[in-house]
Amino acid sequence: MIGFLSGLVDFCRRRAWLVIALALVAAAASGFYASRSLGVNTDTAKLFSPNLLWRKQSVAFDKAFPLGVNKTVIVVDGASSDAVADGTTALTAALKQRPDLFLSVYRPDGGAFFDRYGLLFLSVDALGKLSDQIAQAEPLLGPLAADPSLRGLFGVFDQALQGLEHGEAGADQLGGPMDRFAKATLSLVDGHPRQVDWGQLMTGQPPRPEELRHFILVQPKLDYNSLEPGGAADQAIVDLVHTLHLPEQGVRVRLTGDVPLNDTQFAAVTKGAGLTTGISMGFVVLILLIGLRTPRTIVAIVLTLIFGLLMTAGFAAAAVGTLNMISVAFAVLFIGLGVDFGIQFSMRYRAELYELTRDGAPADHGAALARTARSISAPLGLAAAATAVGFYSFLPTDYQGVSELGLIAGTSMIIALLSNLTLLPALLAVLPARQGRPEAAGFAWAAPGDHFLQRHPRLVLGVALAVGLAALASIPTVRFDADPLDLQDPRLEPVATAQELTHNPQTGPSIDLLAPNLKDAEALAVKLGQLPEVRQVLSLAVFVPGDQPAKLDIISQMQLFLGPILDTGNTLPPPSAAEERVATEQFLAHLKTLLASPAGAPIAGPGQALADALTKFLAMPQGGDTAKLRQILLGGVEGRIDSLRAAMDAGPLTTETIPAEFKSRWIAADGRARLEVYPKGDIKDSVVLASFVDAVRTLAPDATGGPVLILETGRTVSHAFVIASLYALIGITFVLAVMLRRVRDVVLVIVPLILAGLYTLGTTVLLGIAFNYANVIAVPLLMGIGVAFDIYFVVLWRSGSGPVALLQTPTARAVVFSACTTATAFGSLAFSQHVGTASMGILLIIALFYVLVSTLLVQPVLMTLLGRGRAA
Repeated sequence: MIGFLSGLVDFCRRRAWLVIALALVAAAASGFYASRSLGVNTDTAKLFSPNLLWRKQSVAFDKAFPLGVNKTVIVVDGASSDAVADGTTALTAALKQRPDLFLSVYRPDGGAFFDRYGLLFLSVDALGKLSDQIAQAEPLLGPLAADPSLRGLFGVFDQALQGLEHGEAGADQLGGPMDRFAKATLSLVDGHPRQVDWGQLMTGQPPRPEELRHFILVQPKLDYNSLEPGGAADQAIVDLVHTLHLPEQGVRVRLTGDVPLNDTQFAAVTKGAGLTTGISMGFVVLILLIGLRTPRTIVAIVLTLIFGLLMTAGFAAAAVGTLNMISVAFAVLFIGLGVDFGIQFSMRYRAELYELTRDGAPADHGAALARTARSISAPLGLAAAATAVGFYSFLPTDYQGVSELGLIAGTSMIIALLSNLTLLPALLAVLPARQGRPEAAGFAWAAPGDHFLQRHPRLVLGVALAVGLAALASIPTVRFDADPLDLQDPRLEPVATAQELTHNPQTGPSIDLLAPNLKDAEALAVKLGQLPEVRQVLSLAVFVPGDQPAKLDIISQMQLFLGPILDTGNTLPPPSAAEERVATEQFLAHLKTLLASPAGAPIAGPGQALADALTKFLAMPQGGDTAKLRQILLGGVEGRIDSLRAAMDAGPLTTETIPAEFKSRWIAADGRARLEVYPKGDIKDSVVLASFVDAVRTLAPDATGGPVLILETGRTVSHAFVIASLYALIGITFVLAVMLRRVRDVVLVIVPLILAGLYTLGTTVLLGIAFNYANVIAVPLLMGIGVAFDIYFVVLWRSGSGPVALLQTPTARAVVFSACTTATAFGSLAFSQHVGTASMGILLIIALFYVLVSTLLVQPVLMTLLGRGRAA
């Protein structure tokens, strides 16, 4: 093998221009193919094998309820229940007018079903109290139903003032509304308009939390030819929000759900990939300038690196076609690892050139390249094989995302080896060389370090093993974060909104179940509801309220006193702005007159506040905008009146009479019934999550949904991590045993690797760093990196020409600068906008640091204790 590889290097040196031309053609073809064929998919479900049982269960549920797949969740909230309700209704109606962008538009907590039957879900006592409150508000609501304008509003108040003057009306019925209208009018004058909440005015109760937030679920048409498939639909929603002037009405609209989260994640991954690749290349060049100091060599390494990267991209396009959010990092990994081979080759070439010119002989670059080929081919080949095995160790796992990265990165090591044994020597052969004798390649200043390691090997090894044992003891506390939300930037709106909803027990994730029919679903719901881990179970049966006869009787009584409101045939034509102004001025004059008389004493406080507010409004430029005043005072009244009218149409409700649109969300086309199971406690707590899922599965083994997916993905990744690490260790050990053929030499490579792995795990515990989907590759990856460094030293040591004082050798210099370039490449991942990718960079830096420490400190003392090594 060594003869073949050295012969390959010599051939490429002698046929340099031919090799360069062929490489240029191959790189251009591969790069073109990759640009046309290589895509990115950010769907986290695609990171795992479809053959896993929990994946099959998830797919089966999605097929039963396809409208729940690829959805955008629109969250509408605000300080006024009126504004939120009306804004949600208006936005829903506008979205339904865009079938070109949305396959379905649905309100899970509102719409026609809840407008008509919503009162039936109140208790009998609560409905009775609400009826009494509305009865008290009816004198105000009745006229406004016919004339919802400032003319109608102040006309009602004017009649009330007349009643006060004649002693017919109580101040307690006027004071509250007057105070609300005064505050609302002043908010308009002050430039911070706040609308009157008619829901609160009618019921006399502050709005409930669920009344201040509503949801719209839409299923957008996805354009997979676009970088962000849901981008057009999301932008249309944003445009509609502004067209409807919802922000001006105090309504906030946010987007989250599968589509916005995937689009956001895609943007972060792709933008981050370009940034990190650019930063990686820049830092690599900088480190090469510091370490090699010869532009000719640096140019050759960088060009070789670019060639290898293009060839790897072409292979990725052919092998997997679509990158996932893990395998998209292959470029940075290739730069970090591929440059190591170039540095090792170049540093050995520099050392051979130095030896050839030791006696003042002229520099013979051809001879130096030939000697380099013979001396470096074996360690490079062995390092490439071992590193590739480290990556390939992920292939047999169910973690498909990293399995694909392992395939690409493992093959890239073979590409990097061939590139550095073909194109690099060809480039070095044709690029003009600097005249004169090169500098010595080793670290002469490292002599004190070598002396210390030689004098105190047992002390150094003892400390290393003690720290390793402490790290080993911390392994049971290593954490894995399986929540995909934690991989994304929490400052982004879709992510922040999803996190907020997850922490709220009322809107957090639930387990989804399928029962053969509704009857079985009801029976299962009873059993699930008795589990201590379960807070609530929902099925279609939950939406059939109890005590319907008593509630319908109350509603029939409400119909009697709401007669004027229910009659839609007596609506007056809307007044002009001038008529509304006149009505406002007349009411204000009447109010001031009343307040100046004894009859106005009962309403002196709220009446004077309203008079002052209206006076300031009329004193505004152009006498105030009556349209804005009408919106502030009456913007919510029509919606509440419409809701009352709809609620008065309620009748007996059964599972058979539930509207089809609503029913289709709970009963599949084949009759199977859906259940939603909600947990007690904080689902973000891993213990609570596991207990909840395991408890539900005792009754429903086919459970799926967010909590199940989070738990199972975590278990799958953790298992893949353990299996891949074992496979990597076994595979690397096998390769080393075959190539090195001495147990002692294998131990010299493996022991530093194991210690570096333990140190890395212990540091994650110490710093509170959790493993996740992305950074879990760090430990198997460090095996690939570390084995390369250790192999270089072992091959040098066993050759007999290398002393135990390894820190002063050219190999040590190559390892250090190779580690620096790899560190800058991996560290650049930390600049990614994708949190998972950034965490990968941080953990890889930690792992690489311990690899370097183990290689430069532990391996030399082991060699000292074992004695000089020569080929057996």
